[in-house]
Amino acid sequence: MEVFREIEPNKNLALALGYFDGIHIGHKKIITELIKQAREKKVKSAIITFDTNPANYFSDKTIPNIQTFKDREILLSSLGVDYLYELDFEKYKDMDAQKYLKDVLVKNFEPKVIVVGYNHTFGKEKKGTPSLLKDFASNYGYDCVVVPKVKYKDRDDVSSTIIRKRIELGHLNAVKAFLGRQFSVRNSVVRGNKIARTLGYPTANIIWPNSMIKLPYGVYFGFVQAGSKMRPALISWGTKPTLTNGQNEVLEAHLYNFDENLYGRIIKIIFTKKLRDMENFGHIRLLTTQIQKDYKAFEKWAKLMIR
Repeated sequence: MEVFREIEPNKNLALALGYFDGIHIGHKKIITELIKQAREKKVKSAIITFDTNPANYFSDKTIPNIQTFKDREILLSSLGVDYLYELDFEKYKDMDAQKYLKDVLVKNFEPKVIVVGYNHTFGKEKKGTPSLLKDFASNYGYDCVVVPKVKYKDRDDVSSTIIRKRIELGHLNAVKAFLGRQFSVRNSVVRGNKIARTLGYPTANIIWPNSMIKLPYGVYFGFVQAGSKMRPALISWGTKPTLTNGQNEVLEAHLYNFDENLYGRIIKIIFTKKLRDMENFGHIRLLTTQIQKDYKAFEKWAKLMIR
């Protein structure tokens, strides 16, 4: 998949429009339809999106993302998208919807089809709607496909907003159901204070990206993916209240039966289930006793995972 940060004319495409934060099961339905339409029309597929969530311009506070932009790129590529246009929203936020359709989408891409979700909006004051796209379809020579609302098990609405709330509450099973995969964080491994190593449980530490929504602090079971290798991991996420008086957030993972050097490498930490909340034990001796209990529970789980 080719990624563009600016408009580069590319004619006769199948387009999908949206921010696609998290690429949840509703987004995947849109992307599946995009790929289907592109194949039927024998053209390349492209997603037109932005480098910031447009909803931030209509909210009093910054809305965190469910994933990093790099993860969004990786997932879209894995789904078979040919081109991704990740544009500067500042350049287009005040553009009239009809002008954006005509002078940006039609002029630069001459789309054969435009695929959107049922509630997609675009243009100044969000005046661009699926209905507007349908109204101008014959004028500009494209088909318009509107993907209906997706519900999980025909019961729960699926949206990025709902998923963010579930992540903040630590509802990992619901998040997995809505995303179609387990929640994860990816970043480069950094050097920690090596306290965990002195306790007998060396960890790979990464910084939780500032742009991403955060899980509740706690100890979790999960996995670490490093390149093609996937290992069960005991994950600690929080401020290390016993050791650092809660000064800095730390995301660290102890990999089961793994002793390779990961410093500087990009890894993905995948959260499967929560073991317990983060606690201040008051003394390192008590913390060590708890870590030993945590590890025993983790080891039993890990052995089941690698059978």
